[in-house]
Order: sequence, then C-alpha cells, then structure tokens
Amino acid sequence: MASATEEIICPMCGFKNPGEQERCRSCGARVEALTADYSAEQERARRYQQDDFQWKWALIAAALLVVLQGILLGALPRVIASYDPQGIDGLMLSVPMAFVGGLMVGLMSPGKTFVEPAVGAAIAAVPTLSLVSMITPEGFQPTMLAYVVCAAMGVMTALFGAFLGERLQMPG
Repeated sequence: MASATEEIICPMCGFKNPGEQERCRSCGARVEALTADYSAEQERARRYQQDDFQWKWALIAAALLVVLQGILLGALPRVIASYDPQGIDGLMLSVPMAFVGGLMVGLMSPGKTFVEPAVGAAIAAVPTLSLVSMITPEGFQPTMLAYVVCAAMGVMTALFGAFLGERLQMPG
C-alpha cells in the first residue's frame, strides 16, 4: 500500500487519489501503487489511452442514440410539417445527433470510454435504418451505399463526441 503522502493515479479514469485509497474516488475502480515508473512523456501519452472496453457503456450509447434518432426521424416530422427526415435536412441533423450522443456518454461514463459510443452508434444504426425504411416515401429508395455511408458518418461523429466528452470530464 502506498504512503499517505503519495498520490495514486487511477488507471481507469486518471483521477488523482490519496495514497491510502483502495478504490478510486471518481470511478470506483481498485487503485494501488503501480510498480512501473513512467516518464512524464509516457504518462502524458497514456492519459488518453483506453485500457479496456465496457459493453455496458456501448449498450447505453446504443439505446441513447436510438432514442435521439427516433425523436429526430419519427417525432420531429409530426411536429414540424416542413421537416423532411429523408432529405438533406434529415442528414444534416442526424449525423450531428450521433456527435451529441457520443458527447453525452463521454461526459457520463467513468473512466476512458472513447470507443463505446462508436460501437453504440454502429449497433444503433440497425434500428435507425429500420425506422428510416419504414418512413421512406413510396418510389424513393436510397441505395445500400447511402445507408452504409450515413451509418459510418454516425459512428465517426459519435467517436469524436465521446473524445470531447472525455476531455471535458478529465481532471486537470
């Protein structure tokens, strides 16, 4: 166990804990004095590396993105008659919605969860594309490539949002 004067940096979220802590005050992960000594440069490089993947946060991200996209693609056209979720307006709002979802998960999740919102966006693409196909007007059929490109843009922007959320959440 570390001495009371030594700080222990949580390997999960980077929070600085007093040396006598057994669990991180920020995320609850077990903390202990690490035997490896990192240079200042190595510590800076490690700060933004994700140590593990948590399916819980990927599924939370997927559920959040499905709800946000459902509101955007299903509910908003009922409220605003001129809004066309199939047109450029729908795309211009749908892709940034993935960014917002990634940002929210990045801010809420403890530790470093950059990848989980991107995986959640990929999972959410299936029900979102099902919703889009149900509301597609007769005679208008986007190509599979259009669906894949939109889903990839959602995954990418969710990753950017998660990274920003994690940066805003990190201490110091």
